[in-house]
Amino acid sequence: MKILLLITASDEVAIGIQSGLADEYIILTVDSLEKGTDLIRTEQIHMIAVDIAISGQMGSWLKKYRMVPDVLWIGIVPSHLSEEETDKYYGMFHEIVSTPLSKERLKAVLRKAQEKQEILSEIKHLKLLSVMQPGVTGRGVTSPLSFEPLEKAVALSRTFAASFDLDKLINLFLDAVIDVIGVSRVSLFLCDEAEDVYRIRGSRGLRPDLASRLYLSRDSGMVLWLSARGRILRRDIAEIELGQKNILTQAFREMEVLQSIVSIPIMYDGKLHCILNLDSKITGESYSNTELERMFVLSNYFGKAIQDIYNYHRVCYQKEYIQKILERMGSGVITVNDKEEIIIFNPKAEEILKRKAVDLIGKTAGSLPPTIAKLIKETVREKKSCRKHEVISEEEGLCLEVDAYGLYDVAGGLIGGVLLLEDISARKDLSREKKRGENLQVLHELVGRMAHELRNPLVAVRTFTQLMKDRYNDVEFQDFFYTTVTGEVEKLNNLIEKLIAFVHPIEYKFEIVDMGELLDKSLEATLKDLKKSDFHIVKNYTPGIFKLRADKAQIGKAFSFILQNSFHAMVPGGILTVDMESLSNDSMLKISIKDTGKGIPQEDTERVFDPFYTTPEKGVGLGLPLSQKIIEDHKGKVAISSILNQGTTLTVLMPTAVPTGEEM
Repeated sequence: MKILLLITASDEVAIGIQSGLADEYIILTVDSLEKGTDLIRTEQIHMIAVDIAISGQMGSWLKKYRMVPDVLWIGIVPSHLSEEETDKYYGMFHEIVSTPLSKERLKAVLRKAQEKQEILSEIKHLKLLSVMQPGVTGRGVTSPLSFEPLEKAVALSRTFAASFDLDKLINLFLDAVIDVIGVSRVSLFLCDEAEDVYRIRGSRGLRPDLASRLYLSRDSGMVLWLSARGRILRRDIAEIELGQKNILTQAFREMEVLQSIVSIPIMYDGKLHCILNLDSKITGESYSNTELERMFVLSNYFGKAIQDIYNYHRVCYQKEYIQKILERMGSGVITVNDKEEIIIFNPKAEEILKRKAVDLIGKTAGSLPPTIAKLIKETVREKKSCRKHEVISEEEGLCLEVDAYGLYDVAGGLIGGVLLLEDISARKDLSREKKRGENLQVLHELVGRMAHELRNPLVAVRTFTQLMKDRYNDVEFQDFFYTTVTGEVEKLNNLIEKLIAFVHPIEYKFEIVDMGELLDKSLEATLKDLKKSDFHIVKNYTPGIFKLRADKAQIGKAFSFILQNSFHAMVPGGILTVDMESLSNDSMLKISIKDTGKGIPQEDTERVFDPFYTTPEKGVGLGLPLSQKIIEDHKGKVAISSILNQGTTLTVLMPTAVPTGEEM
């Protein structure tokens, strides 16, 4: 491990350094500059961190020992320093870090200091290699420059590309070009996609004010020529072709402004990405074809490193953009890979599941509530998906609505899954409260209306009971009493039976029923109860053909209520038509009951199945709502259509059944 020397008299600083760096460095702590001097002389120190609050002549001490080779110097300063004071300490140390200390801040400062030291060391090494390269052979003939230092610079640029610092990468490359090629001026144009122009991103030998103002548009001569040709543009060759091409003429003028004699295109994916401009060599010698060819190849390697940085920042931007969306989403988002390991767990998911993302990222779905883990396994292993699936976990106190989908690559292979969570507990509570309120309202309305309906028969019964004492021996009164009271009591009984059937679940005993026979019996019983026979009945069906699996008694009641409603709607002489036919390949039976009554207003057709829909003639009508309930319990449907002054048609659809041997 490397050795770090810490010079401080502060226990707080010592604890901060120890907790942040003890896993990477052997830390030697002293409380004075003098003790630090002894260790510098005797130990192989890699890094020295100095607390500026230490007593003693720190400035002169630093000046004396600052030049110790291969040592990183870190200044520890208080956070309340002014910007001017902070800049002063930047001149004394490689890097500074302010208190209070944190592990993340310490590591970031050390990484930055190490990179700076590596740059200085490599540039120093490159300059040394450049000086050592022979420029002239024994016969006085100039030999081509060795590009080994520049190649090393390009290799090093890949290391800096990994740190994604574009300015550092460009400066390293331009310094290497200056040192190795021996050029007096160099500039690098970089494509600015936002403004659609090429601007100077780095230069040597150009006035800064001039470099900051210069740019090349897409239709400039240099850009057009280099983009089209993809090869090096040389001003000495360009002069030969001046009279032949206008674009080349324009390019030559632009090169003069840039004080450049060579422009090297740096291409990526067939597009001009950068332009490297070189002035003449300091020695005045011309560039050989070999030199320019090597520069062309190395420059494009360098351009690839720049593109890697661009791609990295683009991915970072997209990741940050997606992260902001996830953070602001009103739904919880969980994504997993094909190993069911959690990749994304957004803040809303943390809130809903009461778990922290930091404790779950990288762990398997088994770390989540069992109901959620089960959905993830089904999504990834069985490639199932679900939408608006309700998940209730009493143990976790959860009531969620979940969407689950698989994630697939371009080849269609499953690479993971995503779950969208929405906490619907509040919605469910509100729905229950609303339902409870509606039930209370229904109960209040039902009680009120039923009280009115029960009062009328009871008034008649009470009146006759009061008269009975005085007229008990009146034979005519006895007959009238018996008939009236019996009828009113029957009305009460029927009303209460309907109410009980409507409110409570009905127990059904299913069997095979002949619908033709059942309708015949229902018609006969209804007409008998009405004590009327002056209606015309048209029956378009034949018994023995259509059979259903049903409760004979209950389905009989349903059609009796429908028939009663139809007969009540007609005046004597009205026509009732009953049709029966099979639909959908004999799987459904359609029964239509049409009357020629006065009809129902369009706005009231849907309300006839409301138990509180009343008419002056009938009062509370529970017959049709009860019929609808029984039919729907038999997996059927009932609908109504009506035309004023022409009549009403009720249509019933019910599934047919094939009888078993025992039921036939």
